[in-house]
Amino acid sequence: MATKTDAEKIKTILGDNLVTLAQYRTGDEMPLLAVCNSIDFDTLHKLKGIREIPLLLTREELLDGADVFPIEFLNIKQHHKILDGEDLLHDLVISKAHLRHQLEFEFRSKLLHIRGEYLRFKGKDLERLALAAVPVLAPIIGALLYLKDLPASSPGNMWGAVSDAYDVDTDVLREIYDIRRSNAKFKKDKEQYIRDIIKVLSDIGEIVDKFEVI
Repeated sequence: MATKTDAEKIKTILGDNLVTLAQYRTGDEMPLLAVCNSIDFDTLHKLKGIREIPLLLTREELLDGADVFPIEFLNIKQHHKILDGEDLLHDLVISKAHLRHQLEFEFRSKLLHIRGEYLRFKGKDLERLALAAVPVLAPIIGALLYLKDLPASSPGNMWGAVSDAYDVDTDVLREIYDIRRSNAKFKKDKEQYIRDIIKVLSDIGEIVDKFEVI
């Protein structure tokens, strides 16, 4: 996790080139975002010694990139804290059409990934596979709420909010999230967790595929 010292070092190194310095939540992490007027090789070279490497964007890349990475930029917009400079994220516009398209891609690709990983593990280390799925899914699940004009929820509450909004059972994701947070034990057979994760990914993928953006 980025520290106050990391942020101060970045501010010092970038100087007047820095437009915005923010911290945002993604899954279990709290990385930094540094938006600059320009980024050349010298800028990268100066930042090379930073312990916590920030997401580095120019002002134009941030404002124009929301159509390319709508899920990622929506997550930053909804879960950020400005540490220095302008809040460019406040008025960032996220297209629902582009968001729906990326959501379908993400759910389909995550479904293919977990199927392949399950076969590769051959029944072994399924606990790690199940635990790894939830932080990856958290920003994607949160974007589903935005698609229906629902307010952003805290990580602990968004599973239920999405379940209610889309009439899909997300209990397995909430349970794994709680296990990750509290180091609790798995209550069911590991195979069942993978089975349930595959089902919810498949179900939501079908829903998003048929979702009509207004």
